[in-house]
This record gives sequence, structure tokens and C-alpha cells, in this order.
Amino acid sequence: MGKIIDHFQDNLDTLLKSGIAKEKFTRHSLNKISSEWQKFINGQRVDRTVVSDLIYSSWERCADNAVDPYHQNEEFFTKEQVEKLVKNNEMLVRKFGNIIRDVQRIARKKGLTVQLFNNEAKNIQLIALANINSQDKVALLTDVSENALGTNAICLALRENRPVQTLGPEHFNHNLHDTFCSAAPLHNSKGNIIGVINVASYNYRGSTDNFILVNFLAKLLDNISLTLDTMDELESYNFAINETFSYLSQGMLYVDHEDEIKYFNKKVMEIFAADSTRIKGRISDFLALLKEYNDEIQNEIIELEIGGLRKCLIVTVKKFFRPNTMQHEKIIIVEERKSGNLQFEAALYTFNNIIGENEKILEAKHLAQKVAKSNSSILIFGDNGTGKEVFAQAIHNASSRKSHPFVAINCGAIPHELVESELFGYEAGAFTGAVKNGRKGKLEIAHGGTLFLDEIESMPLNMQVKLLRALSSKKICRVGGEREIPIDVRIISATKKDLLKEADNGNFRDDLYYRISTVTISLPALRERMDDIPLLTNHFIAKYAQELKLPTITVTPAFYDALSQYAWRGNVRELSNAVERSLLMLEDEKELNLNHLPEKVVNSYNYKTMKSKLAIINTQKTSSDNLMRLSEEIIIELLLKEENGILSKVAERMGVCRQTLYNKISNSEKLKSKLAKNDGNLLKESKKI
Repeated sequence: MGKIIDHFQDNLDTLLKSGIAKEKFTRHSLNKISSEWQKFINGQRVDRTVVSDLIYSSWERCADNAVDPYHQNEEFFTKEQVEKLVKNNEMLVRKFGNIIRDVQRIARKKGLTVQLFNNEAKNIQLIALANINSQDKVALLTDVSENALGTNAICLALRENRPVQTLGPEHFNHNLHDTFCSAAPLHNSKGNIIGVINVASYNYRGSTDNFILVNFLAKLLDNISLTLDTMDELESYNFAINETFSYLSQGMLYVDHEDEIKYFNKKVMEIFAADSTRIKGRISDFLALLKEYNDEIQNEIIELEIGGLRKCLIVTVKKFFRPNTMQHEKIIIVEERKSGNLQFEAALYTFNNIIGENEKILEAKHLAQKVAKSNSSILIFGDNGTGKEVFAQAIHNASSRKSHPFVAINCGAIPHELVESELFGYEAGAFTGAVKNGRKGKLEIAHGGTLFLDEIESMPLNMQVKLLRALSSKKICRVGGEREIPIDVRIISATKKDLLKEADNGNFRDDLYYRISTVTISLPALRERMDDIPLLTNHFIAKYAQELKLPTITVTPAFYDALSQYAWRGNVRELSNAVERSLLMLEDEKELNLNHLPEKVVNSYNYKTMKSKLAIINTQKTSSDNLMRLSEEIIIELLLKEENGILSKVAERMGVCRQTLYNKISNSEKLKSKLAKNDGNLLKESKKI
């Protein structure tokens, strides 16, 4: 990321002077823009020194076209649908290589949403989504044209044919006032606009970096296809391509038709254990081995002795035809798998990562620790976000299999027609597009270790039969093969559904259920362990404060109370996201309070608090006038607390003028004494009205 920023710094200075990018902006400046937006919506005169000409002109067009500034213009998708949209980027990966994967990695790390839109401002590809696991239903903008959504970076980038950034309240639609977008147009080889790439975040602090990033990505996506096809313009984009190659986690080589290495990145030197002066000699055997493959290959497993060590490499070769030489040249992508297995992730979590003192979570943890040392199959039952994979990894790491692979597969995320090859692998030539030498399946990769089958209720019935036979016989047969391969795998499954009920409905085989559920561990939902919320909150605060390099953070009691009274549909995962978001909302403050929490959490807390107080009042034998006065005092007290004592905002929310609010406070000894006790400045402000 740092190299990308350095590369675009010179261009950024020009963009800053033009007013397209914002070099310095604060919460105060955003509040000023928000105030001017409110004036515009109310038909009042706008301060043009605060709102740029580009934004103001768009606001005027929106008003002329009667665009509703409060219209909810999203389409809702399930979490599973969004995950498939994010993963369904094979076309982009084939065209642009693993750069797309790296963009997704950056987006996950920075909390960004990255989308591609066509030249009509319609969404055509979701590359990455911030906080994809934060809720069951996810809202996505699919039509962002100015007439549909109002002012936004995407439609302005299309209109102006240049990169554009819109910050929070610059959006015409009020629902986007907490969104910060950077968009840049994409072009075809003739220079015509074909779409827009947009990077969105919910934290204004990273907006300058995001603007630099979207400029870089637009340039790269505009030109990388042409670069790979002709290479004649390699020097024009040499710096950008080299920087990108250096940033990639895979080794990357460019080889001409005589197998002469024209370029390699630092990862290649790491994989082949050689510096730049010795790398060509070290790679010669590798290139000679690749000559056996006449066609392009993808994710081919190649074993090679490098520096006296036997290494397993995953290799992809993309050939292209260079017109001026009339020869085929190659881009080679190489990645090391030290285990010799195709793909598996290390189990990172242990039982120490399972936080909680609630009786139900301790019971589940004790049972898991007790059965971890065995080889018995385990079924973990729990809602989304309760920590099923954390438990699975902890069990693996506490078992005798911990030095062997932990392989996870989400049965609901794989197309049904690919489940068999994913689980059992396939032989060479088993089907069109198969890797030349065949490929191991997850059961074979997990040999000696643990296979974690998440969302097992989604597995097709025909695959359930084959899996049952494999577990019974401890042997598998690859797709298109005849040879039986012995396997030694421990199965840990996870589900959020009652599998016996699924069996009664014909959706799951009961014989497979009994095979995978020797031990069943039920994980409680967060609503069943609300006493753990302060402990979990402190854990997440410490974790994210360290990641964000924040100083010591204090927490108000109301912050804990609000979290403890909210109904967590997303369970521990949703709580984690809420705490992380709260820390991101901190500016120069060192104390977390209600203002940093998501609006839905605060609203729930205020509603329950108000309902509780009103219920107490209702039990008192008093006149209706007194009941109204007491209720009004409670409402004013809550609003003063929520708005940090800003009387104008409290008056606006109550629908009264500031003078009326002042009169109500002056007539209440309770409110006056509370204001004087908590914050003398608030009382002084009241007297200024």
C-alpha cells in the first residue's frame, strides 16, 4: 500500500489543487457540509465556499429531477448470496490475474467495499464487501445513476470522465451520509468509457488513500489486458506493473519465446532461495520442466529440488502472442506449498481463544476439550456467528493431529456440480478443463489431519451417499479414477439446522447424521450468554485497539449497558464488528460512549430504557397531567444524554423550538439539578437561550 501511495503522490497534488480530491478534511468540515445540505433540502441559500461547484451542480440537477433525498434505493441479499457474488470473480481473475484477489485482501484489511459499475451506473460486479459477515441481510446499491440515487462519485465520474470523490454529506441521498466514496472511470482500448470502479468506506480518515487506490486500480484495469496481449506498451506501464508484481503474494515471471527471463519479482527470489545475480541459473531447471507442458496450465502441482530441498510448487502459465515478434511469450505465476498439499489453512485458534464465563459456553468448551484427544466425529450445532469454526480449530489443535492439515470446506458455498471433485479430487482428463495431472480432493489433502465440513446441511444428497461410504471404508476414489486411495481423516461438521428434522423432510440422510455426530456440541447464541458481553467487549476492545494502534481506551457504563441489552442476531461475530466499528469512530477521544455505537444498538437501548422508566411511572397513582410531565422529563433527559447536551439538536428531535425546550427545563427542578450536577456548561448554555 505504501508503494502505491508513493507512486501516485505527484498526481495527487494536482488532483488536490483541482478540487477533485480532498487533502484535509475533519469531522468539523463534514458537519459544515451537512449543514449546507440541510439548507439546500429546505430551499435555503447555500454557502458556496463550503460546497464545491461539482457537488452543488449535481444537487441542483437532483432537485430539478425531483430525486427523493431520503429514498431507500438498495436491494437486499442474503449473506450467502453476497459471499457467492464476491467469490464469483473468475472472469476477472482470468483477465487480470490474481490482482483481483489482492484487491479483495486490501479491502478486507481496510474495511472497504469495491464494486464495478457499467456506463449506465448499474452494478455489474461486486469485488469485495466490507463486513460481509456482520448481518444476515445485506443491502447493496445496484442502480447509482443520478436520477435514481442523486449525487454520488460513480455517476459524477461517468459524467466528468475523471476520478471523483464524494464525502458523506456531499451525497444527495441522506442514507449515504456516512459513506465515503472514491470512483474512477474505466475505458476500452479506444478510450471510450465502459464503466466505473468504486471504492467505498465508512471511515473518512482513509479517504485520501482510497482515492489514490481507485486511481491506481482504474489505470491498471484499463491497461493490463492490452499489456499482456501485446507487451509493446510494457515500458509505458512498467512502473505500475512492477509495483503490482512486487506487491503480489505469488511469484511472477515474464519469459520470452526463447525462455529468457525478462522480469521476476521478489517473491520468486524467495521461493527459489537466490538473489538477483543467481536467480536465472536457479530457475533454469524449473523452466526446462515447464517445456513438457505445451499448453497453458493452471494451478499445476510441480515438485522440484531447489537448493538441496524438495519443494512443492503450484504453477500457472498464461501464454500470449506478441505481434511484433510473431512469437508466444509467457507470464508464469508460482506459489509454494511447503506441505506438499494443494491447499489447506492452518488452524489458528486454540481453546484459549474461546472467551466466556457463562455456564453454557463453559459446558460446550469442557465437552470439546474432553473429546478433542479422540478421533471421534464431532457435530457442532449453533447459529451463525457463534464460533463453530473457532471450536473446530481448537479441537484440532488440542488433538494428536495438530501437526497435520486442518482443511475447511463450506458445503453451502460450492456449486453442487463441483462438490464431488472438490471433496474427492479427480484424475487427469476426467473432464474438460481438468488440470493435466489431476488434482487431490479435500479428503485426500486432509489425510492425517482434520476435515471441517461447515454448513453440512447444504451438501447434495448424492454426495452424502458417497461421503458416507468413504467414511465407512476409509477409502476414496477420485473422479474419473479406479484406484482406491486410503485416507485417515477426522471429520468435524457444523450446522445451524436440526439435521434429524432435515432427515425427516428428506433433505439429509439419517445414516450420515449418525456417522458424523458421535459427539454433538451445542454452542449457545449470544442472547443465551448476555453475562459474557462485558468480557467479550473488553477482549475485542483490546484486540482492535492494538491493531489500530490506539492509546488506552476507557468505556462508559452506558456503552456496556447498550451492548448488553441489544438482540445480537449475528451473535459474537456481530458484537465483534460493532466494537471494531466503535473504535473506528473514535477521533481524538479516548473514551467509548453511546455516540460511537451503531445507530440500531443505540436506538434499541434508548427504547428499552425509556420503556422501563415509563412502566415505573405508570404504576404510580398520580394524575394524567403529572404522568405527561414525568414522561416528558424522561424523554428530555434521554435526548440530552444522546445528543451530548446540545439543546438545539434535542429541540429539533422533539419538534419544538429552543425557547420551548428551555422553558420545560426551567420548570423542572429534576432536569435543572441534573444538568447542574452533570455538566455546568449545559446549564449555562440553557441560560443563553
